[in-house]
Amino acid sequence: MLKIQGILVPIATPFDHRGDVYKVKLASNIERLNAINLTGYVVGDELLAADEKTLVWELAAKAAKPGKLLGAVTSAPSVRETVALTNRAAELGFHFAMVQAAGTTKALYYEAVADAAKIPVIAEADFGTTHPNILRAEFTTDAASLFTDLKAGSKGGVIALANAIPYTIQLIWEAYRQREEEAGFDWQERITALSQVVSKYGTPGLKWAMDLNSYYGGAPRLPFAVVDDTAKAVIAAAIKDLKS
Repeated sequence: MLKIQGILVPIATPFDHRGDVYKVKLASNIERLNAINLTGYVVGDELLAADEKTLVWELAAKAAKPGKLLGAVTSAPSVRETVALTNRAAELGFHFAMVQAAGTTKALYYEAVADAAKIPVIAEADFGTTHPNILRAEFTTDAASLFTDLKAGSKGGVIALANAIPYTIQLIWEAYRQREEEAGFDWQERITALSQVVSKYGTPGLKWAMDLNSYYGGAPRLPFAVVDDTAKAVIAAAIKDLKS
């Protein structure tokens, strides 16, 4: 059974001026992340069409350093499409799929996907099952409580903020792994302000924070809009001492 521990970066998909996947920048971001001892990457988001998901998986699989754990976001409204996407990700070398079931038939959805999936499927944390191909989500997504959550039993984190400050997020994991509580809580406190403002401004805020730390964020895809000058200044102030 696949075991997932450590920090996974849910890769923020970059887009060019036409709104298409910016292939060169996606590869460049991942190649830079490779230099940090992160566990791996989760690739694909809700604004991507099925063919675009396949494209970003291909690019990520090629750019990722050997040994990195790769997860694919394969959710689709139907079981049929979710299975097709999941197995395409498996063919490209991905190790697991992250699936979010919609509606009231979650058990049927998850189990039907898991029955046909060629890689393990991660279900939401509150979904109980004994299916051998379904993994329970045992990681946190909140950067501001990362160290606290790790101490409480989380096995790792899928941390969006790691797109912008990956080294700092990794330091929190290392502090936990080495049982350095003072350092862990210190780094958690240092990132709190940035985590809060990025949460406030969402994807556009995260992309601006990436731009400020030499990763490519760029313009978000509609319906999101670029953050205004006031938000840019607030984010710049919060990230100032966290650049690496």
